[in-house]
Amino acid sequence: MQWIPGLVSISFRSLSPEEIIRIARAAGLSAIEWGGDVHVPFGEIETATRVGEITRAAGLSIPEYGSYYRVGFSAPEDFSKAASSARALGTKCIRVWAYNKELSEIDQATYEIIVQDAKRICAEASDLTICLECHNNTLTSNYQSALKFLQDVNCDNFQMFWQPNQRLSHQENLAACRALLPFIQRVHTFSWEGSARYPLADHADRWKEYLDILKDSPNAAMPLMLEFMHDNRPETLPETAQTLLDWIK
Repeated sequence: MQWIPGLVSISFRSLSPEEIIRIARAAGLSAIEWGGDVHVPFGEIETATRVGEITRAAGLSIPEYGSYYRVGFSAPEDFSKAASSARALGTKCIRVWAYNKELSEIDQATYEIIVQDAKRICAEASDLTICLECHNNTLTSNYQSALKFLQDVNCDNFQMFWQPNQRLSHQENLAACRALLPFIQRVHTFSWEGSARYPLADHADRWKEYLDILKDSPNAAMPLMLEFMHDNRPETLPETAQTLLDWIK
């Protein structure tokens, strides 16, 4: 397994793309996930093209584009804009969210609409891998509903991001990681518990177990993207990045 250590740009929304590239390089990271809310708004093709160019010129890759398209909820044309931005960035992967409620909160008719929208965007962007954000208050709030959704959509380019759920126990997160492993394409990396954020090193034992599972992924490479520092300070990135780099040596 080739691990790709990177940074999610929304960790520092107040910084410019140039500043994020600079601190990511200085911290020894090799990739950036650009977010569609601030740094590369979807539909702004010139911005996406420029950010993609300066990222690659700095020697960094762009494993994915973090769109905030919500399957079955957002306007259909928003996905077209997001996909165009991903292509302009030069990435083959786009992150989306699975609706805005959990599976237990919606009826079957609504669920079918969401499934059909997922199939639509997979067909529209057949050149891209579309990955679901693993997040509370969506259809991926637990691995059982995430698996059901993936299987009901049943498209080869419909896959998953993964991250430990801060509301669940470590054992529950291990079970989720194992169950979703065939679909996991990217990982968001942090140490949270409930609403509290901790230095990444504080959960080293947990992450060792997650990485032991993830190394058996069918993928040849796995981006591990740092998302938020425990204190929200760019100055903390080097020590956080070093923790990640030490783990994957």
